[in-house]
Amino acid sequence: MPTERVLVDEEILSRLLDIAYDVLGIECDPQGNFFEYGDSLAATQMCSLATNRHGWNITARDVFAWESFTLLAGAIERDEAEREALERKRET
Repeated sequence: MPTERVLVDEEILSRLLDIAYDVLGIECDPQGNFFEYGDSLAATQMCSLATNRHGWNITARDVFAWESFTLLAGAIERDEAEREALERKRET
């Protein structure tokens, strides 16, 4: 099955995979679906760590919705860019 190549901030993806490792205790494939590795409780733990460590606002629903860690990292990247743009707008 061909995989779609997604360009994503490697630092965000690396941080996300680090969090997944801390929750699951295994290294995950960036193209893998979280639920190939863990369950909804683990997804909730991952979201909590993401918020505490990096201020990312992701939910277990987001983890369910995106088909891979790479796609989830892309969603986080877009959210971060939107948040930064709003902060810059408020400063002006």
